[in-house]
Amino acid sequence: MNAALHPAETSRTTFHALARLVERITPWLVAVGSWAFGGLIALNLVFLAALVTVGPADRAVLIGATAFACAMPFDVAGLVLLRLTRELGEIRVDALALESFQSARFPRIEAYFPSARHRRSLSRRTVRIALAYASAIAALSVALTLAGLAASLWHMASWAGEIFLATVALSALTLIAVAAHSLPPRSEVEKRLNPGEVGR
Repeated sequence: MNAALHPAETSRTTFHALARLVERITPWLVAVGSWAFGGLIALNLVFLAALVTVGPADRAVLIGATAFACAMPFDVAGLVLLRLTRELGEIRVDALALESFQSARFPRIEAYFPSARHRRSLSRRTVRIALAYASAIAALSVALTLAGLAASLWHMASWAGEIFLATVALSALTLIAVAAHSLPPRSEVEKRLNPGEVGR
């Protein structure tokens, strides 16, 4: 227990632990992601409809309408991706296909399908890839939505857009500060295993 952990071994085990954690909370991530994409779709629709009625009054309106219009396809794509990931995982399409061919007495159909263990591994990999792409889509959509909101407020008054961007930055910093202060202090065992790291 007193020997320091090798950095490569620590990185490998950390990656595997995080992968298992993501696998266990995948249903929650998919549910939260679907809710978030649904909320973004509703928000973009409301503001886009309002800006369309205003018309091309100035550059801020054009930027806002363009940002909301560009965010909409990303929101829909993210929602569809998460829903398909959940639904396909629940109905197990690969297993159902294999059973269908087996019931039809297709000769040596097992040779065309991976083993059950390999199918589970492929399913976990597919979910990880889907979550990674959904996260990237969500980040881009949120950035476009924030740009649209800032431009819409800028149309009303430039100081309103500036204050909005400032509060967005302040909120992000607050979340980072809360996360940083919520970390537990390093235990004595951890300090002995990683003596070179600065203590928290």
